[in-house]
Amino acid sequence: MLRGSPSSDTAAKTGKLVQVESYDDPVSIALTSRQKRDRILLTVFLVIVSVTAIYNFLIAAPRYASEFSYVVRSATPARDRFSFMNFSANGESSDNSQAIITYLSSRDLLSQINSDGLVTRIFAAPGVDMFSAYPSIFAGNGAEHLFRHFQSYLDAEYDEKANISYVEVQAFKPDDARELAERMRRACEDKINALNDRARSGMTVTAEKEVAAARADLVRVLVQLTQARNSGHVIDPKLQSGAAVSLTSSIAADLAEIDVQIAETQRSTPGNPGLTQMQSRRAAIQRELARQSAAMTGGHGSLADRIQANEELDVARAVAEKRLLGASLALANTRTTADRNRLYLEWISKPNRPDEPLYPRRGRNILMVALLTLALLWIFRSLSELLFDADE
Repeated sequence: MLRGSPSSDTAAKTGKLVQVESYDDPVSIALTSRQKRDRILLTVFLVIVSVTAIYNFLIAAPRYASEFSYVVRSATPARDRFSFMNFSANGESSDNSQAIITYLSSRDLLSQINSDGLVTRIFAAPGVDMFSAYPSIFAGNGAEHLFRHFQSYLDAEYDEKANISYVEVQAFKPDDARELAERMRRACEDKINALNDRARSGMTVTAEKEVAAARADLVRVLVQLTQARNSGHVIDPKLQSGAAVSLTSSIAADLAEIDVQIAETQRSTPGNPGLTQMQSRRAAIQRELARQSAAMTGGHGSLADRIQANEELDVARAVAEKRLLGASLALANTRTTADRNRLYLEWISKPNRPDEPLYPRRGRNILMVALLTLALLWIFRSLSELLFDADE
């Protein structure tokens, strides 16, 4: 666009040259700015995609994946039992399966499979790229860093519809991947056995305490019974009381017999010199009968008095024995129930040795980065156009 003096006539009169100044067209300036911006955005897009391609094809270490799957089962149908942690209403051990999945992503599992430093050696092996290696600038060097870094190479999920758990672990060598998966499989078995033992202990602890209390009570009664027998000189109250009654009855029979003899002698031969001897014998038998009767029921120290304490302890012993028997049966039933509810892992597939690396998925990674970068740059370009148009 040309700009001159206010009047061409004035210029002609003065004879002076009119200086002509040239200015760029604003539309051309805007078009040039947009072209520069688009070139910059295209350059950024190509750089990001190129860097992604270089990393995936030239830098990233190939990773092998080993996987296994399992189902948590019980010998007792779920509708007839309670789960060890929660009630399973759908006939599935979903709570226990979720517990195992949670354990697989825990620090306890990492500590168990890395007890000899296997996980640390895998990530520190030569040939592992800087983004996958541990310790490194990107992964860190502490135990917490190792735990977070390892989670990127572990995938554990539970399919509620099929009631199947799937576990996949990655490593940089086929044998390392299979060894990691095998250790994790054994760790799952150890955890389910620990859950079983904990559940069994929780179910039987009360019954075991009752058995121990009943046994201690029976022992206490037996000790008291032994002491009573020693102090009272009574071994078997029934046998000894029977013997005492039998002896007293025999003496009473002898007394009756001698009474008959004396009566017959007095009637037939009143002056018989043997009558005095028979009367003396009758008096001796009568004294013995009185002594035996007093020994049986004569108050303190008698057989009846000594037997009473033994009979009370016999009753207490019978009660203690029945209590111990009932507690033992309850404990046996509880243990049987715990055994029926015992969980176990049924393996659908065991850890495999991969033949070829599954990761990184180069084509997918590059495509995802390209699409994401393109979307972000497009958003940036659209916003800049809006701002540019607003300024105009």
